[in-house]
Amino acid sequence: MRWFAIVLTIFLSAIAVMGQIGQMAPVFYGFSNSVIDHNGRLLIFDASYFYPPTLTTEAIPVRFPPTVRTRVTVIENDASNKRDAQYDGTFQVIGVGRYAVYAIITNYAVAATPVQAPTSMTRQLVALGLSFPTLPSVDVPLQTDAKVSAVGDDGELDTITFVDNVVRPLADVSTGTVLPVPPIPTEPRTVQMFRSDGKSFKALPPVVLSSP
Repeated sequence: MRWFAIVLTIFLSAIAVMGQIGQMAPVFYGFSNSVIDHNGRLLIFDASYFYPPTLTTEAIPVRFPPTVRTRVTVIENDASNKRDAQYDGTFQVIGVGRYAVYAIITNYAVAATPVQAPTSMTRQLVALGLSFPTLPSVDVPLQTDAKVSAVGDDGELDTITFVDNVVRPLADVSTGTVLPVPPIPTEPRTVQMFRSDGKSFKALPPVVLSSP
């Protein structure tokens, strides 16, 4: 009987919490990643996701998308110094060059309105080098694959490439057949290359690709 009373108390407490979900405090969760640069410095990326409280003033409660912030910590190769800074968005490391670690920051801007919560996404390639915590950056198109060159000879700048993705036909889920893509205006696919010393990006002339 005692155990039954304990279980019943826990169950009723859970119902009370669920009934007050719209008044709960913001929820946080996160994850970490790390990478070592060409000079042996350790870079640690700690991302934190923040969920605002549920909006309960509407007929149907609205849960807005999370906002994301990332704390980047840089530790020197001899453990003599540690620096850190916080940025909006998530970091995706795409490569380690001679002069910097290169990452894409993806950020979502949320318009928190009672009717809807539209979002817009931005992507920027940044160089985490000697300029840290300042991050030299260049915009990355949404439909683009970014690559960083392998480390070259001493004195050579890092090379970064943006390659436009190919639009593929859509497959019908129920039949497995390929559906024709409606005609849409298309632009030539290009490769955009950059050279970087970790402090800035220099764009090279774009290269137009042949149609597949």
